[in-house]
Amino acid sequence: MIRFVLVFCIVFFASSPTVHAAETTTSFAIAKMTCATCPLTVRLAMERVEGVIDVDVDYATKVATVTFDDAKTDPEDIAEASTNVGFPATLNDA
Repeated sequence: MIRFVLVFCIVFFASSPTVHAAETTTSFAIAKMTCATCPLTVRLAMERVEGVIDVDVDYATKVATVTFDDAKTDPEDIAEASTNVGFPATLNDA
């Protein structure tokens, strides 16, 4: 009987759906980028924010596109990270 209960628990919990955090992608206008290495600084600052999954910074358009776990961070924290290293970030309108 105990063996049956153990097997049942293992099968039940192993097959239960995994809850994934919601990923959100948003973009930011980045000010004060004046050279081709500026995007690297912005990307590294944003990647340090817990919950950030991916960052792509385009120097030509001065836009950073960020994918993040919205259960761990929010756009304000991500923008603040860029602003704190000298590149003010503003959330683009939807």
